[in-house]
Amino acid sequence: MKYIREKNGKREIVEKRRHSRAYMIQAALKWTFCISILALTVLACKMIDKKLNDGKIVDKLLNSSSDAPPAAGTEQVMIPETEEAEEPKDTLSVCIDPGHGGMDPGCEHEGRLESEDVWKLGQAVKAEMESQGIEVVMTREDNDTKVFLTDRVEIANAADVDYYISLHRNKGEGYGIETWMSGDAGTVTKALTNNVHNGIVEAGVQRDRGIKTGTEGGEGSDYAVLRNTKMAACLIEFGFINDAQDNSLYDTNIEAYAKAIAKAVQDTYAQYGEQDDSSAVETEGTEAAEEDSGKNGMVLNNPPIENVSALNNELLNWGQGTNVDENNRPTGSLSYQEKFKDYPADFIIPTTSKTIYLTLDEGYEYGCTPTILSTLKEKDVKAVFFVTQPYAETDPELVQQIIDDGHILGNHSVTHPSAGLPSQSIEEQQNEIMGLHNLIKEKYNYDMYLFRYPAGKFSEQSLAVLNNCGYRGIFWSFAYVDYDVENQPDEAESLQKMIDKLHPGAIYLLHAESWTNTNVLGAFIDKARELGYEFGVYSDTLK
Repeated sequence: MKYIREKNGKREIVEKRRHSRAYMIQAALKWTFCISILALTVLACKMIDKKLNDGKIVDKLLNSSSDAPPAAGTEQVMIPETEEAEEPKDTLSVCIDPGHGGMDPGCEHEGRLESEDVWKLGQAVKAEMESQGIEVVMTREDNDTKVFLTDRVEIANAADVDYYISLHRNKGEGYGIETWMSGDAGTVTKALTNNVHNGIVEAGVQRDRGIKTGTEGGEGSDYAVLRNTKMAACLIEFGFINDAQDNSLYDTNIEAYAKAIAKAVQDTYAQYGEQDDSSAVETEGTEAAEEDSGKNGMVLNNPPIENVSALNNELLNWGQGTNVDENNRPTGSLSYQEKFKDYPADFIIPTTSKTIYLTLDEGYEYGCTPTILSTLKEKDVKAVFFVTQPYAETDPELVQQIIDDGHILGNHSVTHPSAGLPSQSIEEQQNEIMGLHNLIKEKYNYDMYLFRYPAGKFSEQSLAVLNNCGYRGIFWSFAYVDYDVENQPDEAESLQKMIDKLHPGAIYLLHAESWTNTNVLGAFIDKARELGYEFGVYSDTLK
């Protein structure tokens, strides 16, 4: 093909050359690449658009020319401006918390599990609320997963829901339903709790046990999920799982209870809307109360165990073993947690949350505790200090500092018998526990509620004795040979060992007379946090 080309003021006839096949393929590939980049850009914008829930990014990109002035001779169509519509008001939102779950079945009676009962009710409440346009957030999505208390609180707080309702069953000597709220409940919490409780009573219960504050152990502290949630919250105990009539009413009225709870939150929201739940005192007094919470200990209301003398008193020497699961949790700890689930005892906290708990045994003072307390204060970590009676008597200032710093004071027995509690009579075991308990109560006005068995030696019978003394037994899922003050382990090796054994729900046992532990404690806390772990407060593991 020929055409005329002008070059340097002269015209010449030239012949247009055909592009080679390779050139054509190369050009096609370039165009394909450019189009693909453009398509990916639009797709990415849409994804960002969806994430931001904005709906405007792509429009701005595609319609950016709409702001340009119209071309000459083109009639401009004027669209009347309208006021931008206000953002629609958020819908009522509620966090439903079916208690327990997974490896934590809650109360049990003749094969009936609390976790299963409240899961069924939770699903019914969710369905009823969603049918009424209420947004529902669940703290657990199935009945096979244990969700830790701190995680339940975080789920509710992160979702910024209006209300939080925790579902439970009771067990023990009693019957009927009761509803709990925090001791410093504000106006909205009180209204929500009253509406929920009265609605459930009207739906049908065997006995109205009323609305209560604090915990079953007393008024000294609130349940963790009520104390730490940022919204109006209540906790309902739907009858006793060991009472046949309560169970019958529960099974019959699940749908009625769900409707009652949904109506209660609607009624509360209709009256208060998004009003903050302000309590009577929201000033420095409240902050001081929070700082003092836990400084008088806690009272546990364990259901009594009958015929303790008939239980197996075979001596068991606790040790977590070396085998671990896929989460690095000792399988021995998990096995014993399941084996002795009917007793108040922790060999590990059964969770996959990267939370660990620090405990220190204080058989005697070796000059390390002041430094340990200073490190814990600097790192903002709370621990459990298990003391013996001689320690409490000879180091009262340190015991008081442990309490004042917000740590938990644990019971490590009166005499720390090397042969273990099972080597003693039932009465002697009770004296080992309650002798120190009464001393601490008298001298420090503190109710101890956690116990560590001397040398980790226990039996099924000794667990029952501890239960009836109102205590929970705390074992460990990590420990190492750190207690010999004349033969302290290498600091670098010990620190690495502590890090290598990190696992979810870990209960760390360290001896407070160890200078190795004292010197590496700060580094251990920092490294654990770098690896995504947090240090929990042990009282939060208790309902």
